[in-house]
Amino acid sequence: MAVLWTGASMLADVNRSAGLVPGRVVATEAGEHRTADVEYTGPDGLTTTGTFEYNDKRIAPGYRVEIRVWPDGRRAEFDEGDKHTGPIVYGGLLILLGAGATAALFVWHHRVRRRG
Repeated sequence: MAVLWTGASMLADVNRSAGLVPGRVVATEAGEHRTADVEYTGPDGLTTTGTFEYNDKRIAPGYRVEIRVWPDGRRAEFDEGDKHTGPIVYGGLLILLGAGATAALFVWHHRVRRRG
C-alpha cells in the first residue's frame, strides 16, 4: 500500500501544477549556489518575483525562462525540460507495482483462509 501511495503522490504532484508560465530573469547571483531572480505572471494574473537555483550557465538578466507553478503549494521552479518525465514514469510504475502486490496479497489471504 505504501508503494501504491508513493506512486500516486508522485503523479499527483506533477499534475497539480498550473503548467508553465513565461518569466524574465531580472538578476542573477553567482556563489556556492547560483540563484536567479525571475519575474513571472502566475495563473492568478499576479506578477511575482521569485528566487530560483539554477545550473544552466547561460542564464543572465533579461533571459527568458519557463517557470512551472504550483498555486496550491505556493511554489514554483524552473522548468528544465523533461525533468518531470521521471516522476511520471516512476509514479506510474509504483502504482502498478503497488496495485499488483495488493491484489496478490488479497488473493493469497483468501486462499489461505479457505484451506484453514
